[in-house]
Amino acid sequence: MNLLCPNCQKMLTVPEEFAGQLMKCPLCTGTFTVPGLPGAAAPPPPTLPPSMPEPDIYSVRHDPIPPPPPPPPVSNLEPLPPLSNATTTKPASSPAPSLSSLSPEGYQRTMTVWFSPRVLPWIAPVCLLLVFVLLFFNWLGVYPGGEPAVTQNSWQAAFGLSTVDGDLKQLVSFIEDDKYKPGVSVLTIFYLLLFFPVLAVTVASVVINLIHVKLPPGVEKILPWRWGIVAAVNLVLFLFLGLQVLLGFSLDSRYTDWVDKQVKGDSKETKTTQQKKLDEVNRGAALEALTHTIWLRLVIILHLVAIVCAALMFWIVQRGTHRPLPKLELVW
Repeated sequence: MNLLCPNCQKMLTVPEEFAGQLMKCPLCTGTFTVPGLPGAAAPPPPTLPPSMPEPDIYSVRHDPIPPPPPPPPVSNLEPLPPLSNATTTKPASSPAPSLSSLSPEGYQRTMTVWFSPRVLPWIAPVCLLLVFVLLFFNWLGVYPGGEPAVTQNSWQAAFGLSTVDGDLKQLVSFIEDDKYKPGVSVLTIFYLLLFFPVLAVTVASVVINLIHVKLPPGVEKILPWRWGIVAAVNLVLFLFLGLQVLLGFSLDSRYTDWVDKQVKGDSKETKTTQQKKLDEVNRGAALEALTHTIWLRLVIILHLVAIVCAALMFWIVQRGTHRPLPKLELVW
């Protein structure tokens, strides 16, 4: 068949067997698609007028466009193992590695603690309720030989009161001397006065989610910040108690002064080196009887737990509940 090259407009002769294929012009090297053959015989080409010169007709050989080269083979692929059954099964996806599998060699056990927002809100109120009970336990005292001769709970330490064992009264005669009798502990008074408002705020931060009461607009605005407020007021409360423990209660200072007087005696008396060493030994033995009990240590721990849990709850609320819960993972 004869047709014009769409690129260089030259008359070409193409065999009919290449109809519908992609060919390359031998003159301009342009590519084009040979039109398909119609169902009926094609009409003869139109005759040109005598005045027009006969165009040149070029034949086209079969030189199709070569296909793109295939990608290079991958040399590091391994052949699949043969299937044991005739039925093809879908391979199971390998589970994501856990932290225990990535642990350093030698660790055998893992324990994960999740900081759940359903549990954390209850820890601070429970801690403060336990502290309220421990306010009536002995916080400090004089225990010669481990026996409670003079004891004080939080209320007694605050207002200069004490409980004296009548059988051991002669060992703690300072309690009858107005000069060395325990007085008030100012920081403990502020601690007790602040404790009950802090307890109310901490409990209300949990109860407010359980009751359906319409709150004033001002209260509604601070609800997202309530756990930050709980953590802050608990921290202030703990500072009063911590400063009192560091500076010492009134019983601590009065008993220490009394021991120093009993050991040193008359300051004008000249003592040998041996006597001075014996005085220090006696002073140390007497001061060992002055004890802060385990109940006071437990109160300090409970306050720290309440502060940490309230701060964690505030952090979880601010970061958004849509994110994964924080966790603490122990590996040993």
